Amino acid sequence: MSMDWYEAEQEQAYSEFVNSLAAELYDEHKEQAIAEFVSERLASYYKKDVHMAEEAIIFLKKAQSLQESEPTASLIFSSTATEVLLKSVLIKPIVYGLVHTESLAELISSGLVKQTGIDRFKELVFGILEHHIEFDSGVRSYCREGASVPLWQERESIQGLRNKVLHQAKTCSKSDAEQSISVTIAFVNLTSLLLSSIGLKFSKGGLLVSE
Repeated sequence: MSMDWYEAEQEQAYSEFVNSLAAELYDEHKEQAIAEFVSERLASYYKKDVHMAEEAIIFLKKAQSLQESEPTASLIFSSTATEVLLKSVLIKPIVYGLVHTESLAELISSGLVKQTGIDRFKELVFGILEHHIEFDSGVRSYCREGASVPLWQERESIQGLRNKVLHQAKTCSKSDAEQSISVTIAFVNLTSLLLSSIGLKFSKGGLLVSE
Protein backbone atom coordinates (compact mmCIF):
# COMPACT_ATOMS: atom_id res chain seq x y z
CA MET A 1 0.00 0.00 0.00
CA SER A 2 1.51 3.31 -1.06
CA MET A 3 1.84 6.31 1.25
CA ASP A 4 -0.36 9.35 0.87
CA TRP A 5 1.04 12.90 0.79
CA TYR A 6 0.66 13.43 4.55
CA GLU A 7 2.41 10.15 5.42
CA ALA A 8 5.23 10.96 3.02
CA GLU A 9 5.64 14.39 4.63
CA GLN A 10 5.75 12.79 8.09
CA GLU A 11 8.37 10.26 7.03
CA GLN A 12 10.49 12.98 5.42
CA ALA A 13 10.26 15.12 8.57
CA TYR A 14 11.25 12.18 10.75
CA SER A 15 14.15 11.34 8.45
CA GLU A 16 15.42 14.92 8.61
CA PHE A 17 15.10 14.95 12.41
CA VAL A 18 17.05 11.72 12.84
CA ASN A 19 19.72 12.82 10.38
CA SER A 20 20.24 16.19 12.06
CA LEU A 21 20.28 14.67 15.54
CA ALA A 22 22.73 11.96 14.51
CA ALA A 23 25.00 14.54 12.87
CA GLU A 24 24.87 16.69 16.01
CA LEU A 25 25.77 13.73 18.21
CA TYR A 26 28.63 12.86 15.90
CA ASP A 27 30.03 16.40 15.82
CA GLU A 28 29.81 16.84 19.59
CA HIS A 29 31.04 13.42 20.65
CA LYS A 30 33.30 12.16 17.86
CA GLU A 31 36.43 11.93 20.00
CA GLN A 32 34.47 10.49 22.91
CA ALA A 33 32.97 7.84 20.67
CA ILE A 34 36.37 6.74 19.44
CA ALA A 35 38.00 6.79 22.86
CA GLU A 36 35.17 4.89 24.56
CA PHE A 37 34.44 2.30 21.90
CA VAL A 38 35.75 -0.47 24.15
CA SER A 39 33.77 0.77 27.14
CA GLU A 40 31.65 -1.55 29.22
CA ARG A 41 28.45 -0.06 27.79
CA LEU A 42 29.36 -0.87 24.19
CA ALA A 43 30.81 -4.29 24.97
CA SER A 44 27.57 -5.04 26.80
CA TYR A 45 25.57 -3.91 23.76
CA TYR A 46 27.40 -6.36 21.51
CA LYS A 47 26.87 -9.22 23.95
CA LYS A 48 23.17 -8.38 24.24
CA ASP A 49 22.61 -8.48 20.48
CA VAL A 50 24.80 -11.35 19.32
CA HIS A 51 22.76 -11.77 16.12
CA MET A 52 23.46 -8.27 14.76
CA ALA A 53 25.79 -9.47 11.98
CA GLU A 54 24.07 -12.76 11.22
CA GLU A 55 21.98 -11.52 8.28
CA ALA A 56 25.00 -9.82 6.71
CA ILE A 57 26.99 -13.07 6.79
CA ILE A 58 24.02 -14.98 5.35
CA PHE A 59 23.83 -12.46 2.50
CA LEU A 60 27.57 -12.79 1.88
CA LYS A 61 27.26 -16.57 1.57
CA LYS A 62 24.29 -16.15 -0.77
CA ALA A 63 26.34 -13.75 -2.90
CA GLN A 64 29.15 -16.29 -3.13
CA SER A 65 26.72 -19.01 -4.23
CA LEU A 66 25.34 -16.79 -7.03
CA GLN A 67 28.61 -15.29 -8.23
CA GLU A 68 28.96 -17.46 -11.35
CA SER A 69 25.32 -18.06 -12.28
CA GLU A 70 23.70 -14.71 -11.35
CA PRO A 71 26.38 -12.01 -10.96
CA THR A 72 23.89 -9.14 -10.76
CA ALA A 73 21.96 -10.79 -7.93
CA SER A 74 25.27 -11.68 -6.29
CA LEU A 75 26.35 -8.03 -6.26
CA ILE A 76 23.04 -6.98 -4.69
CA PHE A 77 23.50 -9.51 -1.88
CA SER A 78 27.15 -8.70 -1.17
CA SER A 79 26.80 -4.91 -1.35
CA THR A 80 23.82 -5.10 0.99
CA ALA A 81 25.86 -7.26 3.36
CA THR A 82 28.58 -4.60 3.44
CA GLU A 83 26.07 -1.85 4.21
CA VAL A 84 24.38 -3.85 6.99
CA LEU A 85 27.72 -4.75 8.50
CA LEU A 86 28.88 -1.14 8.64
CA LYS A 87 25.58 0.21 9.93
CA SER A 88 24.63 -2.52 12.40
CA VAL A 89 28.01 -3.59 13.75
CA LEU A 90 29.89 -0.28 13.68
CA ILE A 91 27.72 2.83 13.41
CA LYS A 92 24.59 1.84 15.35
CA PRO A 93 26.38 0.60 18.52
CA ILE A 94 28.55 3.72 18.62
CA VAL A 95 25.62 6.11 18.31
CA TYR A 96 23.69 4.01 20.84
CA GLY A 97 26.55 4.39 23.29
CA LEU A 98 26.45 8.18 23.00
CA VAL A 99 22.80 8.43 24.08
CA HIS A 100 22.50 7.73 27.78
CA THR A 101 18.71 7.25 27.98
CA GLU A 102 18.10 3.61 27.09
CA SER A 103 14.75 3.96 25.28
CA LEU A 104 15.86 7.08 23.40
CA ALA A 105 19.16 5.44 22.47
CA GLU A 106 17.36 2.58 20.75
CA LEU A 107 15.00 4.95 18.95
CA ILE A 108 17.75 7.19 17.60
CA SER A 109 20.25 4.47 16.70
CA SER A 110 17.59 2.32 14.99
CA GLY A 111 16.24 5.33 13.10
CA LEU A 112 19.76 6.19 12.04
CA VAL A 113 20.37 2.75 10.56
CA LYS A 114 17.10 2.92 8.61
CA GLN A 115 17.30 6.51 7.40
CA THR A 116 20.91 7.59 7.02
CA GLY A 117 23.54 6.65 4.45
CA ILE A 118 26.99 5.51 5.44
CA ASP A 119 29.12 8.21 3.85
CA ARG A 120 28.23 11.00 6.29
CA PHE A 121 29.70 8.83 9.08
CA LYS A 122 32.83 7.92 7.15
CA GLU A 123 35.12 9.82 9.52
CA LEU A 124 33.61 8.07 12.53
CA VAL A 125 34.13 4.65 10.94
CA PHE A 126 37.69 5.60 9.98
CA GLY A 127 38.42 6.87 13.48
CA ILE A 128 37.12 3.73 15.16
CA LEU A 129 39.10 1.44 12.86
CA GLU A 130 42.33 3.43 13.20
CA HIS A 131 41.96 3.54 16.98
CA HIS A 132 41.97 -0.27 17.21
CA ILE A 133 43.77 -1.51 14.08
CA GLU A 134 47.24 -0.57 12.89
CA PHE A 135 47.33 0.51 9.23
CA ASP A 136 50.66 1.12 7.49
CA SER A 137 49.46 4.23 5.65
CA GLY A 138 46.22 4.97 7.48
CA VAL A 139 42.73 3.60 6.90
CA ARG A 140 41.94 6.14 4.17
CA SER A 141 44.66 4.65 1.99
CA TYR A 142 44.06 1.05 3.02
CA CYS A 143 43.70 -1.33 0.08
CA ARG A 144 42.64 -4.94 0.35
CA GLU A 145 45.03 -7.53 -1.04
CA GLY A 146 44.97 -7.52 -4.84
CA ALA A 147 43.33 -4.09 -5.15
CA SER A 148 44.90 -0.86 -6.40
CA VAL A 149 42.40 1.63 -4.93
CA PRO A 150 41.44 2.21 -1.27
CA LEU A 151 38.79 -0.10 0.16
CA TRP A 152 36.35 2.71 0.95
CA GLN A 153 36.61 3.95 -2.64
CA GLU A 154 35.85 0.44 -3.86
CA ARG A 155 32.81 0.34 -1.59
CA GLU A 156 31.55 3.60 -3.08
CA SER A 157 32.03 2.23 -6.59
CA ILE A 158 30.12 -0.94 -5.75
CA GLN A 159 27.37 1.14 -4.17
CA GLY A 160 27.09 3.05 -7.44
CA LEU A 161 26.73 -0.20 -9.38
CA ARG A 162 24.05 -1.41 -7.00
CA ASN A 163 22.10 1.82 -7.45
CA LYS A 164 22.22 1.41 -11.23
CA VAL A 165 20.89 -2.14 -10.89
CA LEU A 166 18.04 -1.05 -8.64
CA HIS A 167 17.08 2.19 -10.36
CA GLN A 168 18.12 1.70 -14.00
CA ALA A 169 17.79 -2.09 -14.42
CA LYS A 170 21.47 -2.40 -15.31
CA THR A 171 23.26 -5.74 -15.11
CA CYS A 172 26.65 -6.64 -13.63
CA SER A 173 29.54 -8.74 -14.86
CA LYS A 174 31.11 -11.67 -13.04
CA SER A 175 34.13 -9.49 -12.28
CA ASP A 176 31.84 -6.88 -10.68
CA ALA A 177 30.29 -9.58 -8.50
CA GLU A 178 33.72 -10.92 -7.56
CA GLN A 179 34.95 -7.45 -6.59
CA SER A 180 31.87 -6.78 -4.48
CA ILE A 181 32.29 -10.05 -2.60
CA SER A 182 35.97 -9.28 -2.00
CA VAL A 183 35.06 -5.85 -0.62
CA THR A 184 32.51 -7.38 1.75
CA ILE A 185 35.02 -9.97 2.96
CA ALA A 186 37.59 -7.21 3.55
CA PHE A 187 35.14 -5.33 5.77
CA VAL A 188 34.27 -8.55 7.61
CA ASN A 189 37.97 -9.09 8.29
CA LEU A 190 38.46 -5.51 9.54
CA THR A 191 35.41 -5.80 11.76
CA SER A 192 36.74 -9.09 13.13
CA LEU A 193 40.01 -7.40 14.10
CA LEU A 194 38.09 -4.62 15.81
CA LEU A 195 35.82 -7.01 17.72
CA SER A 196 38.86 -8.96 18.84
CA SER A 197 40.00 -5.88 20.77
CA ILE A 198 37.00 -6.31 23.10
CA GLY A 199 37.28 -10.08 23.33
CA LEU A 200 34.68 -11.02 20.71
CA LYS A 201 34.69 -12.72 17.32
CA PHE A 202 32.36 -13.94 14.59
CA SER A 203 31.26 -17.56 14.63
CA LYS A 204 30.98 -19.34 11.28
CA GLY A 205 27.32 -18.41 11.14
CA GLY A 206 27.92 -14.76 11.96
CA LEU A 207 27.03 -14.80 15.65
CA LEU A 208 29.13 -12.70 18.02
CA VAL A 209 30.83 -15.00 20.52
CA SER A 210 33.59 -14.68 23.10
CA GLU A 211 37.10 -15.45 21.88
